[in-house]
Amino acid sequence: MGAAYNSQERDPAPRCLPGTRKEVLEKIETWVKAGSEGKSVLWLHGPAGAGKSAIAQTVAETCAGRSELAASFFFARTVASRNALKHLCPTIAVQIAFSAQEKRRRLNKILKNDPCIAERAMGSVDLVAALFEKRSLLVPSPFLVVIDGLDECEDHDDQRCALKQVYHMVNTHHLPLRFLIVSRPESHLCEAFEEPDLANISGKLSLYGDLKAWDDVSTYLESEFSRIYDSKRHRDVMEFVPRPWPSMGILNRLVFQSEGYFIYASTVIKFVDEEKFSPVERLAQILKTSNSTVPPESAPFAELDKLYLQILSSCPTSNLPILKHILGFVVNHWGVDMFVIEALLRLPPGKVKLMLRGLRSLVSFENGKFPGDVWIRLNHASFGDFLHDQERSKDYYVDPEEEMSTWFCDAFSLGYNMLGIRVDGGIESALRHAKGLSFTVTISL
Repeated sequence: MGAAYNSQERDPAPRCLPGTRKEVLEKIETWVKAGSEGKSVLWLHGPAGAGKSAIAQTVAETCAGRSELAASFFFARTVASRNALKHLCPTIAVQIAFSAQEKRRRLNKILKNDPCIAERAMGSVDLVAALFEKRSLLVPSPFLVVIDGLDECEDHDDQRCALKQVYHMVNTHHLPLRFLIVSRPESHLCEAFEEPDLANISGKLSLYGDLKAWDDVSTYLESEFSRIYDSKRHRDVMEFVPRPWPSMGILNRLVFQSEGYFIYASTVIKFVDEEKFSPVERLAQILKTSNSTVPPESAPFAELDKLYLQILSSCPTSNLPILKHILGFVVNHWGVDMFVIEALLRLPPGKVKLMLRGLRSLVSFENGKFPGDVWIRLNHASFGDFLHDQERSKDYYVDPEEEMSTWFCDAFSLGYNMLGIRVDGGIESALRHAKGLSFTVTISL
C-alpha cells in the first residue's frame, strides 16, 4: 500500500499550498463533479518540475475527504513496489475492497478460489471488476482513481498496457470509476491517448502555456523563505537579518527565473535551507549565478540548468571524475546502495557521502531494507535529464553508455580481486574502452 496517497512511505508527500494552482484544480474539480456526464478519463500532463504530483496529491486528499476517492497509485521509478505494472490493479483492488465490508468479503473469496487471477493477461482487470455487482454499478460510491507518474512505470509497453487496462475497466466492464492519470507527455503516451478507443473516453489538461504557475511559484517561495527565516536550525544567522528577507525585488527575480516551474523554486529552497549553511550566503550564490545571460534557445530550463551547475560547482574540481562516476551510478540505476558504489570504485567508507555533502538539494540518502544499508536517489527526474544532456550539463555530462561500461569493468575487476585473481591490465583497458562490446563469460567447475 506504499503507492497510496496517504502511505507512510511517501510522507511527507508534495502537495499544493493553500490558494495555489487554483486554475488547474478548478478544471479538475469541474471534471470530477460532472460525474457520468463527463469523460471517464482525464489526462493531466506537463513537463518535469511543473508540480504534477503535488496536484495529484491535493486532488486525492480533497476527494478522499468527500468520500469520493476509490483508490490511488503513485508510481515511483526508484521504488520496486511502485515502478511496475503488476502492482497497479491489485493495489487498486485492495483499496476499493477496503471501502466496504461486502467488497472485502468478495475480494477474499475471489483470491481464495483463484489466487493466480492477477497473473493472467487482463486478469488484474477482472479482479477489480469482480468487486462490483451489476446492481451496484448505479449506486453512489467512491469513484475516483488517481494514477500519478505513469511515465515512471519501468517499461513503455507496460505504460501502454496500463492505459489498456483502464480502457477495459471503463469501456468493457463499465465500472463506475473515473480515472485521473498524471504523467509527462512522452511521445508514446501522446500516441496512446490519440488512439480512437482511448480518445473517445478521455479529456486532456496541460500544464503548459496558460497554466504555468507564476503566481503560485511566488506564493510558494514567499511561504518557504518565511519558514526558513523563522526556523530554529538557522536562528543563529537569521536573527541578525532584517525583514523582509529576501526583498520583494529578489523574490520577483526568482519567480521570473523559475519560468513558472516548481522544480526550480523547490531546488532553490532545498539549497538555501540546507543545514549547517548560511541561508543568506546560499541565496547570494544563486543570485550571483543567475546574473549571467540566458540564451533564449535554452528556455524553459536555462535557469534550472544554471542552478544545477552552480550547485555542482560547490564540489572540488579535483574530485570531478569520481563525482561523475558516483552520479552515473545513481542516475543510470535510479538509486543505488552507497556501499556498492564505494566497493566498485574502491573508495573508503564514508567517502561517497562526503563527496555528495554539498548536493543534498539534488540527491537524498535513504535507509535500505537491511541495517546499515544507505541508498542514494535523485530528488527529481529532471536532474537525471540534465546530466544526460551534454549541452546542458557541460563538464558534468554523464555518458550512459560509458558509465555502463565503467560499471561492468569495475564489477568484473572487483569480483576477480575478491577471488584473489589478478586481472590483466590489457583486458581491463579493453573493457574500459570497448563501447557497445558484448560477450559471454562461461565458467566451468
